[in-house]
Amino acid sequence: SNAMKDFHFDAISAFENYEIEKMRDGHVVVTTKVVNSSLNYYGNAHGGYLFTLCAQISGLVVISLGLDGVTLQSSINYLKAGKLDDVLTIKGECVHQGRTTCVMDVDITNQEGRNVCKATFTMFVTGQRSEERRVRI
Repeated sequence: SNAMKDFHFDAISAFENYEIEKMRDGHVVVTTKVVNSSLNYYGNAHGGYLFTLCAQISGLVVISLGLDGVTLQSSINYLKAGKLDDVLTIKGECVHQGRTTCVMDVDITNQEGRNVCKATFTMFVTGQRSEERRVRI
């Protein structure tokens, strides 16, 4: 049908702008501003965009512990819409560090301190980072 031919997906992008405020010892804080390419069809921050922010920060938490890891499982609760030009703060924290897995809590708040979403990630530890590959900010 013509409607199908006329329909298109817009690219969704994350981290077009960001600032890493903190990244050390299992704690990461990053800020970013919601831009046009972060929005869904309704003009709100796309759920996939918000999930990508959380997933990236979860990975940085693993790195901040001197480890490498990959996601085994994750879940997210969307609590409040993110809007164009909102300044989002993404905070990640390791709440359990085991021998082979780590569990991360990741929260996104807006500039008013309101909760936008909360996510949990279970990460599989693939290895230790060598001293020269360690990151502390």
